[in-house]
Amino acid sequence: MKTTNILLTSIIAFSFFSCETTSEDPQDLVAPVIDHAESEDEISPDHGEVFTETMDHIPVSFSVEDPSGIGQIKVNVHANFDGHSHARVLNDFEKLAIDDIYAVDASDPDFQFQANSTLVNVNSTATDIYWSGSNSRLSGPVLAGIYDFSIAATDIYGNQTSFADASSYITTIHIRTAYAPSITVNNLDDDELLGSHGETLTVTGEISKPTDDLSAPLAFVWIKLGEEDDDDDHDHDHSERVSNDEHVYDKMWGSSQWLADGQGPDLPNDQLIDLATLLTGENAIILPATGEHLDLTIRAEDVNGNTTEKIFHVDID
Repeated sequence: MKTTNILLTSIIAFSFFSCETTSEDPQDLVAPVIDHAESEDEISPDHGEVFTETMDHIPVSFSVEDPSGIGQIKVNVHANFDGHSHARVLNDFEKLAIDDIYAVDASDPDFQFQANSTLVNVNSTATDIYWSGSNSRLSGPVLAGIYDFSIAATDIYGNQTSFADASSYITTIHIRTAYAPSITVNNLDDDELLGSHGETLTVTGEISKPTDDLSAPLAFVWIKLGEEDDDDDHDHDHSERVSNDEHVYDKMWGSSQWLADGQGPDLPNDQLIDLATLLTGENAIILPATGEHLDLTIRAEDVNGNTTEKIFHVDID
């Protein structure tokens, strides 16, 4: 009888302990929240941010918060201008390819945070991403072009942010360099091109090979005119060939290293292309009979794969 009582008491105690533990276990099914860093107004880099020829790094600042505790944070940068292909670059230029892992036990002390942290604030020059200078992540010059930048996070229970529901952060950034193709349009009116329905759009300016020692001859030009791009639509692949059905104008010249279907008639010149001359005759841009606002996108590549892309807003009356 004594043994039975002891056994019964143990079962009751174990059951009570199990129920108590279960009731106290958090039922967390919510992913962490990614936001701007403390003392900042926006996540950096911002949506569509352009890093000009005089810049050498991406300032990285953001915060991640989760009441249960943060497990891991991943910052990724990869090339967008190549259509996510694996084409080889037959020169000394390098794509910026980053996978920074922030964790309690991260191999790099700059990416470590304390165990049980419910808020991680990233806003230090030590975590910025350099492509030149003494802190460069690359051994050679960066390939200029459009890159995807993203932040994803997981809490201690494995709940992950997602790109599908926009809980992860993703944007495209533009890295421009002094040696990448130069694109200038000089007939802008208050930063816009002006045109009339059914008439030819006048574009004056040039695409040229810069004088920098690392610059190379032009290899490819792509000019298209379509609906204004939505800056919040980050599913768009800047390297994707969009059909003429979706654009008022869509023409290519030369041969692209990155685009599978990036082919067209020979470039008129591999050093300097006058836009007013290029966009005449059968290559003239005729504005549609309806609509008010369009985007003119000009993309140029050199033989080394360096890419410059600029978008000019078109106001039609």
